[in-house]
Amino acid sequence: MEAIILVGGLGTRLRPLTHTIPKPLLPLANVPMVERMVKKLPEIFDTAILAVNYGLNEMETYFYERDIGKRIIIVPEDEPLGTGGAMRNCFDYITGTTAVFNGDIVSSINLENMLKQHVKTGAKGTLALWEVDDPSRFGVVEFKNGQITQFQEKPEKGTELSNLINAGTYLLEPEILEMIPANKKISIEREIYPKVAGDGLYGFPFEGYFIDSGTPESYLAANFKSLGKNGTAAHNGASIRGNALIHESAKLKDCIIGPNAIIGANVEIEKCVIRESVILSNVNGYGSVVEGCIIGPEVSFEKDLRRTLISPKGTIAF
Repeated sequence: MEAIILVGGLGTRLRPLTHTIPKPLLPLANVPMVERMVKKLPEIFDTAILAVNYGLNEMETYFYERDIGKRIIIVPEDEPLGTGGAMRNCFDYITGTTAVFNGDIVSSINLENMLKQHVKTGAKGTLALWEVDDPSRFGVVEFKNGQITQFQEKPEKGTELSNLINAGTYLLEPEILEMIPANKKISIEREIYPKVAGDGLYGFPFEGYFIDSGTPESYLAANFKSLGKNGTAAHNGASIRGNALIHESAKLKDCIIGPNAIIGANVEIEKCVIRESVILSNVNGYGSVVEGCIIGPEVSFEKDLRRTLISPKGTIAF
């Protein structure tokens, strides 16, 4: 079976990091988010189809050089095609029921259970659903007897049909993808799913966690969730406080690391305190407290940093 992963976006909310690294290749706990998503696929999905626009050359190079246990097909978009257009662009490579993921979602969904329900109900499409406290900020669904019967965009408080939103993971039959016009920019959420509502479009509510990792704050949260509770236990150059992950190539001296700290490849830091932060590759630092930060690759620092994102292209406070 095939899984389509939508990784064509510009990653504008994570600039300036994404000026130099395509968002799908940004690491979550030192593993690029798209690679982590592919590896998490159940065994029945033997092929991952990556719908790519921005960062095509970097994506092709990365996966050409690695075997990650699945067949990888990269399908380029010459122009951004939207979610629906990107799926339709992959149509020639699918053979039946297809999983589709938004490439920046980190969630606890059990895809195997979702697939079992999809097959049992004979659904044309099944959408993962997540419960929110404030539906007025989202598009919500009306959910009756397991089916999605209609969609409602950003309802006023008190008028919402439910508090369930689209969680960016789908199981689709080819007939849904065939409804999408070829070579056109199409939003499947706004232009296709409403046409199928009440006619074989099912929902799969799930619990646990759901993170859109496309902002600095949520990117940090996704990193810490991906880190889990099994971080590095020890490093000869650091005192570890709580959960942390340190790349084997990193060189640390007289540092305090954690809680919730991730240190990337070839990082060299001395006399630093790093907590609630992600430090990407080839960073050098001395004598600093780093808290609530994302530090982009190839940066040097010698002053305390708080709530700051840094990359070679600039600095963003958040």
